[in-house]
Amino acid sequence: MIDNNYKFWLAGFVEGEGSLTISIIDHDKATHGILLQPEFNVSQHLNGLSILESFKTLFNGKGQIHKKSGSKNVWVFTLKGINNLNDYIIPFFMEFVVRYSSKYKNKEFEKFVFILRKLKENSSPPTAGGSNVLPSTLLNKVEIKKSKFKKDEFIDLIKLIYTLNPDGKGKKRKRSLSEILSIIEDKNSKN
Repeated sequence: MIDNNYKFWLAGFVEGEGSLTISIIDHDKATHGILLQPEFNVSQHLNGLSILESFKTLFNGKGQIHKKSGSKNVWVFTLKGINNLNDYIIPFFMEFVVRYSSKYKNKEFEKFVFILRKLKENSSPPTAGGSNVLPSTLLNKVEIKKSKFKKDEFIDLIKLIYTLNPDGKGKKRKRSLSEILSIIEDKNSKN
């Protein structure tokens, strides 16, 4: 069991080496040609691998620890999916990170939570008789494919995602906003 003092200590690593992001993935079978994958990451040097193991323990064994692409000594704990972020990451941030962060980071967090809630409200997982037929681990991966977003709502959400962390030190998006909007237009013109 990880006590609150240890959670605050872990929150310090989140503040310095953590990130909340929404990956934008080109996917032919998605309603608008795009999947949105919310995720939480925290990085550590190989010497801090036990810290990443603590995050996995804290979040009930959810998430993965993997070597950071392009770096032989940096490892990353990653937790993906709407349900996982709503169930584990948002409550952790609310209690241990947000109240001690800068106003700028708090605004970014508020935008992220708004996006996450919109994704949850507008996802339409496969159902049978009103109940989910997939375990939540799979549900996190497929729920956006059956999005109920109208095209304009989806575009507004994409534009908001592109405003997240504009001055971040992390990697830049692979595609420009105009490229993503073009994918959405192409997909919708075929429907």
